[in-house]
Amino acid sequence: MNHGTHHYLYAYDNIIVFIMIDREDEQEWLRSHLDTDEQGLLVVYGRRRVGKTALVTQVLDELDRQSVYYLCDQRGTTHNARAFATQCAQALDDVQPAVDNFEAVFRYLTRRVDEPLVVALDEFSYLVDKDDTIPSAFQRIVDDVLDDAPISLVLLGSSISMMEEGVLSYESPLYGRRTGQWRLEPLTVGDATGFFPAYSSTELIRAYSVVGGIPAYLEQFDPETSVVDNIEQHVLSKGAFLYEEPEFLLRQELREPPTYMAILEAVAGGATRVTEIANEIDRNASSLSRYLQNLCALGLLDQETPVTDPDGRSLYRLADQFLRFWFRYVAPNRSPLEQGHTAPVRETIAETFPTHVSWTFETVCRQAVRTPSFPISCSRVGRWWYGGDEIDVVGIDAQTETILLGECKWTREPVGESLLAELEQLAPEVRWHGTERTVQYALFSKHGFTSELESMADDRGDLHLFTPPEILALFGE
Repeated sequence: MNHGTHHYLYAYDNIIVFIMIDREDEQEWLRSHLDTDEQGLLVVYGRRRVGKTALVTQVLDELDRQSVYYLCDQRGTTHNARAFATQCAQALDDVQPAVDNFEAVFRYLTRRVDEPLVVALDEFSYLVDKDDTIPSAFQRIVDDVLDDAPISLVLLGSSISMMEEGVLSYESPLYGRRTGQWRLEPLTVGDATGFFPAYSSTELIRAYSVVGGIPAYLEQFDPETSVVDNIEQHVLSKGAFLYEEPEFLLRQELREPPTYMAILEAVAGGATRVTEIANEIDRNASSLSRYLQNLCALGLLDQETPVTDPDGRSLYRLADQFLRFWFRYVAPNRSPLEQGHTAPVRETIAETFPTHVSWTFETVCRQAVRTPSFPISCSRVGRWWYGGDEIDVVGIDAQTETILLGECKWTREPVGESLLAELEQLAPEVRWHGTERTVQYALFSKHGFTSELESMADDRGDLHLFTPPEILALFGE
């Protein structure tokens, strides 16, 4: 596991401990592009709370050059340009210029700056959303205003589709100007280990099933406290950061929060197809397309197809574990929780938590298959389903014509030969590369395996068994 950018403060024996968790690769990429005499235009994007601001401000603080960081808001071009100009003037200890657009601000900077300067514009997607001329304006800024100026630009955004279409796509006026881009993804369970160094592998997976891979959520949990106590204190308690987080996110990003909440709640409850979601929220299926696209653009929903058929019929699933937990346990219990009655909800969680964690365990296992340490190389990893049949983990590698089929069990008993037999029986139904392919099997189990199955794995080169400690070991140190 890499330990880098994300900051976490916690108290231990009255001593404040400061640790930095993960994002080493991203830090090194950003630093290498900015710590140079070459002018750059970098794009950093990813869903809200994933750590973009922490990453960029961390590197800016470490650079041996001046920088200006500005957080855009949704009040339009003129307001943001003037506020940005104010920040620039303060950074340069100068008089604020009279400007009403970004081009004028950057012309002001080129007149005042003769040493390397980095300008970071956070939530650039807000500007694009409010003013579709912004990409063209920044094309002129990059091509003309900043030509030969020692100023580099970093554009950050939380709307994934807005950044990909408005900044990175071939159709964007800014196409070809960028010198680098990085889509920041949620942390894997291996990355999250740094937040909970004292947790066992099973406790870590349990914690990950609540807060997922979003650093801002992981930071809320106390690593010296049990998962259930953390849930009660930081998720179920009114006034806690996570208590109303989904509602806050939607109010901040979208114009019709109640509709989006209803869609997410329907998906969390098991409605995965458009028609099912429409029936749950009593809407016409044809009217949902825009809402679903927006939720996918924000990284809150995933549109998923069988891994062997990328063009097949898709399903919608919640993109992070915390939303799934919140809609299962917080949303339906708001009345008692508003009154401070957390104990009954805690008891409900204790009774049903293993079922909740079992879904996360599948996600964790797919993450493990994607690691370079996994014994079978897979270029694409996901799930497979057809009719009523489903396989938890499927990895494919077209180059070697290898397919990996895997099942995950978060149960109290060791897994035996019957699970392998079921998987082998289902294998012919997974249509991919016909009879020429090589089939490998992987079983993942919370409580290990029977001695008979372990002996079978010793004798077979196509069967791989993993317990939670072995899964986490795949993510490396």
